[in-house]
Amino acid sequence: MERNLKVRAVVTSVKPLGDIHKSVSLFSPESGLIYATVYGGRKGKKSSLAPLFSVGDFQVYHNPVKNEYSIIEEDCLFLPQNINTDIEATYTASYFCETVTRIKTDTPQMVYNLLVSALLALEKTPENRRKILIDYTWKLLNISGTAAELTECPSCSRVLPENEVLYFSTSLMSPVCRNCSDTESIVLLPGSRKYLIYTQKMSFEEALSVQLYETAQERLIQTLLRYVNAFCRYPLKTISSGML
Repeated sequence: MERNLKVRAVVTSVKPLGDIHKSVSLFSPESGLIYATVYGGRKGKKSSLAPLFSVGDFQVYHNPVKNEYSIIEEDCLFLPQNINTDIEATYTASYFCETVTRIKTDTPQMVYNLLVSALLALEKTPENRRKILIDYTWKLLNISGTAAELTECPSCSRVLPENEVLYFSTSLMSPVCRNCSDTESIVLLPGSRKYLIYTQKMSFEEALSVQLYETAQERLIQTLLRYVNAFCRYPLKTISSGML
């Protein structure tokens, strides 16, 4: 691998590294997750390099001996303002970034495109964060191949009536009919299921334009967050925070 790389990526996390440096994780469409160091990134000229949730073209140095990466400079393409001044939007964006590190996929380009689209939508309309969270999560589950079709029980193959409530199978990691479920902690109501089926083949942007009442949004968010936690095997920090 070349020592000097140019990588387009989203900054998904920023952490202090000692008193002077900072550790950064990047999500790129070509390589997926890259963990890198910004030397001198906590003080001086490089303190503004690689801000959280930014999107940019990064000049990265790779040390092949230690297999370590360091960020030299960034040509910033997107720097959020509204997200960083709204605590709930900040947690929502953090959730987006945490999920891409926890839900594995063979299509990082599609995940990258979704992540960028979600951050741009959140920056534009932070007040719409609940709907953005729903459509982002459902699209991510579809991209990763973990979303069920919701019209047929994947366990018993029974065709599911529109008005049937679905439950969950932890062995199949999928919504199922009640007879095939092994937990009632995740419940998918008929109206929510209808929305997910209707938007399943849509793009993220198309799904955002589909209206969903606020009460239905809240019920669906709780279902999807439990679904994500179950799939990841242990709770995501952003979900456990209670801020979503």
